[in-house]
Amino acid sequence: MALAELPAAIALIRRDVPIPAVDLSELAARQGYRLVFTVFTGAGPFVTALAVARHVEDYAAEAVVVPGFEHADAVRQFVTDLAVLITPMRSYPRGHRWIGADRPWERPGDG
Repeated sequence: MALAELPAAIALIRRDVPIPAVDLSELAARQGYRLVFTVFTGAGPFVTALAVARHVEDYAAEAVVVPGFEHADAVRQFVTDLAVLITPMRSYPRGHRWIGADRPWERPGDG
């Protein structure tokens, strides 16, 4: 399958979290996706969730790729409500339920 035929994915990189040396395009391709956009954020969970939602919608992305789990930790439930979450260690399918996860993006006054 040609790269252009693969489903779209966006990347999420938090500016306040160390970024390991990971080729996100290659990571996406290994999982069967093509990286089409990267969201860089230093915002709280609410604003990060809004940015992810907007770009998943804008690019019809089916996956969110991160260089390390820490980049998606605060919004992990939100991400898997919308798309597959791909980390260097494993993938979490859309609809994955996190044991004991709260929903920090729904807290008032955050962002």
